[in-house]
Amino acid sequence: MDELLSIDSDSVGRFLRRWYGTVGSVSEVHLDAGPHVPAELVEWHTAATLACGLVAFQDRPVAITDLAPDSCGMLEFWVENQNGYFWAVDLDDDRLQVFSREAGEDSWTGTGEALGDFLLHCTVREAVIGGASKFTVFVDASEINEALESFEPLKFVALGSEEPQVKLWCSEDALVRMAPPPAGYASPGEQLWMLTFAAPSDSRIERYASRFGLEGLTDAESARVEPPYEPPPF
Repeated sequence: MDELLSIDSDSVGRFLRRWYGTVGSVSEVHLDAGPHVPAELVEWHTAATLACGLVAFQDRPVAITDLAPDSCGMLEFWVENQNGYFWAVDLDDDRLQVFSREAGEDSWTGTGEALGDFLLHCTVREAVIGGASKFTVFVDASEINEALESFEPLKFVALGSEEPQVKLWCSEDALVRMAPPPAGYASPGEQLWMLTFAAPSDSRIERYASRFGLEGLTDAESARVEPPYEPPPF
């Protein structure tokens, strides 16, 4: 997925076409965006409209008709699913750097990502979280290189709503979200990573499931649970 490794202005559109397919052309999309809405947001909403199905499953974009700057010029455009975090850009900033704030706080903190990169980051993250063809395994830290063979790390840093160690990876046809396991999944002294593999189709996810001795997606689903603990939250 070179659109994730060499990012340009069309990376979101290329990724969405690859992952979900498309149902039309840009000329068929007519969005009621105000003059204050940055081009990157218009392009994201256009590409999302053309995708075959939903592209946001956990966190959510602000509807393009609801995009309006506050009195300080901050344009809030992305919201965490529990309304615990919010992301915005300063319309007076030519670089359109993305800022975040936690619910109940007034100040905004820079994320280090520009708007285009942030939108791609969240789109990829949502593809893993909401993917129909995926499985989750728990891997000892000493075996992580073998588990992620053929995958490359993406440059995105963890969102403020995530653990700072969270990392996204991609291969030519699949994604991985790498995160610390939830409390209770690792024994004392054990160093585990929770890896969620996702692909656009069952046939593609099969070859990654086989790395862990899983036969078919039915068995891959069982990898989500590691008794006696509850399954992970996605």
